[in-house]
Amino acid sequence: MSTAEVRRGERPTRLERQAATRAALLKAASRTICERGMDGASIDSIAAEAGYTKGAFYANFASKEDMFLAILDAKFDAEMERLQAAMSGAGEPTAEARLAAEEFLSYVDRDPQWPRLYQEFATHAARNEQFRAVLAERQRGLRERMAAIFARWTDAQGVEPALPHEDVAAMIFAMADGFLLNRIIDPGLDNGLYTTMCEVFLRGLAATGEEGEA
Repeated sequence: MSTAEVRRGERPTRLERQAATRAALLKAASRTICERGMDGASIDSIAAEAGYTKGAFYANFASKEDMFLAILDAKFDAEMERLQAAMSGAGEPTAEARLAAEEFLSYVDRDPQWPRLYQEFATHAARNEQFRAVLAERQRGLRERMAAIFARWTDAQGVEPALPHEDVAAMIFAMADGFLLNRIIDPGLDNGLYTTMCEVFLRGLAATGEEGEA
């Protein structure tokens, strides 16, 4: 008999209840902040939306910023796992890059609130120097992880990059941010534009490298 079968019908453990509470608070926070903005979404309103008290919120998070960073870390970790799998280096370079871009948008679209939530926190960071510094540190960490993935990918493909991997990561990060922001403003923006943009960018990098070798 499996552990799941043994546990079926039993009351959830304290850790399971805590995990369920935390998940409910994060889900409620995403909805509330998207609707009211970072400043308009109070901790009381987030807790009430989740069906808990403010005390339950503080038992899991020190602040709204702390809660967002928990969401951010989970999103960044999942995206890096996806990117590493997509850019294995086993396929044709342009095709792999285009597939990685397509899968990125599919990943984002599975949680349509995420781009709006991210932009709300970016706006908050612009007004709050302490949070801006923390968010900037998280983004630098993500770009470093992206650069490491690109380094392994170019090695596997036998490609000599025209720019430092860190610069390539920063450029792709900026393209993704800009595209998602514009899609919030104009939801009709074609996802194919982003994949084409990434493909053109990659071809431009390759051409720059060839010019440097000439």
